[in-house]
Amino acid sequence: MDLPDDEHLQWAHTELGEPDAFFRISRARFLTKLLLGVLLLLYGVVANYLWWVHGPATFGHFELLLLVFLPLSGATLLLHMYRNRGLYVLIYPTGLLRLRRGEVDSFPWAEIAHIQLKVQRATGAEFTYDSDGAPTACWIPVDVPTFKLWDAGLTVLREDGVEANFGSALTDYDQLAEQIQLRTFTALWPRIREQFFAGERLAFGELEIGFAGVRHNGKLLAWREVKEFVISQGKLSIKQTGKWLPWVLVDMASVPNPHVLFALVAEIQHLFAPSQQKPKPSPVKQQDEE
Repeated sequence: MDLPDDEHLQWAHTELGEPDAFFRISRARFLTKLLLGVLLLLYGVVANYLWWVHGPATFGHFELLLLVFLPLSGATLLLHMYRNRGLYVLIYPTGLLRLRRGEVDSFPWAEIAHIQLKVQRATGAEFTYDSDGAPTACWIPVDVPTFKLWDAGLTVLREDGVEANFGSALTDYDQLAEQIQLRTFTALWPRIREQFFAGERLAFGELEIGFAGVRHNGKLLAWREVKEFVISQGKLSIKQTGKWLPWVLVDMASVPNPHVLFALVAEIQHLFAPSQQKPKPSPVKQQDEE
């Protein structure tokens, strides 16, 4: 692949070889979002002046949207683009490399403690299986918002506490999120699965997963009562069989390794389902060889 003429990128290419995948913020996308942010701020200045100086000076939900939310969105968009300027992400078989304004940080897959995803909606995770029906990969599809870039994002935390944040302003952000989930799943899944079947309770933020069921703030939902895990409006919703309202709602961005959680829940539900009703794994999805 052709890399931009940047000394750090050329160094990475020379020292580490050709990356499997490369992500950046394109100049056109950056300028478009920058212009949109500036226009929203200018609109806010003009709209607030006209409304409070020459308007009726009343204030309600509609005025809140027009006079506060839209200009604030423009400011947030500008801040988001500023933080991500000059960002490059390179994916290698051994790990992830982040290059940003002269800084170089590496995140080997084996040293990543957890990832966190900011996702607005998803009906479930995607899987690939081996010939025995065991999951070999799991990832949660993500959306790329056109305007509200802050509604999506991904954080990678290394075991030593160093973290990297990647926003949806990156080109092909959905593919980046998928790649990071696929590769961290391979590193995390065997250990987490072994811990579960050894009888350990596993913490996923506010949630705790064990043989007895799902725990949250001292409450227990047995596996036979768990209907499904879904993501809606940025929340992880755990639905209970026979109930209309969710058993619990948890902020999706606060759940570490959600792709591993969804894989574990799928395997547990298969294990606890009556033998005559156990769902069969979906057909293996073909992945392009890298």
